[in-house]
Amino acid sequence: MTYVYLGLGANIEPQTSLQAGIVELRAAFGRVEASPVYLAPAVGMDGPDFLNMVVGFECLMSHPQLMAWIRTTETKYGRQRSLDSSHKPTSHGLDMDLLLFGDWVDEQAKVPRPDILTCAYVLQPLADLVPNLMHPTQAKTIRELNDSCNFDHAVLPTQHHF
Repeated sequence: MTYVYLGLGANIEPQTSLQAGIVELRAAFGRVEASPVYLAPAVGMDGPDFLNMVVGFECLMSHPQLMAWIRTTETKYGRQRSLDSSHKPTSHGLDMDLLLFGDWVDEQAKVPRPDILTCAYVLQPLADLVPNLMHPTQAKTIRELNDSCNFDHAVLPTQHHF
């Protein structure tokens, strides 16, 4: 059993999209811990602000199985990913990003996800959820990483709860 953390975000029907993601996660994995929800600007694209959060849960799936489940679930809720890496990101409904897969490290698979260290909309809710968790490659807790970062974009807490 592996403890997994996912980042969830959406800027098209964001509240409905995040709620759908939580429902799907609980149906597939049972108990799901959820961070507070944050409002964040659309970084690297034009579009409305995003709602973002982080969830954690125990997972019996392998990494490839979990990634397939994530992509299937995103597609079910209208997420379309371009196969062209030069394609500019666009607004979207439910987006699920694997942040941590236990203490597994695989640079090619982007685990842990580099966004943890570069995006306030990932690090802040992760720090709220598991402040004392050690980052697998940084030898610091998530709280220490969050406290030491100065991001060029701010995230604002919301009243949304899931």
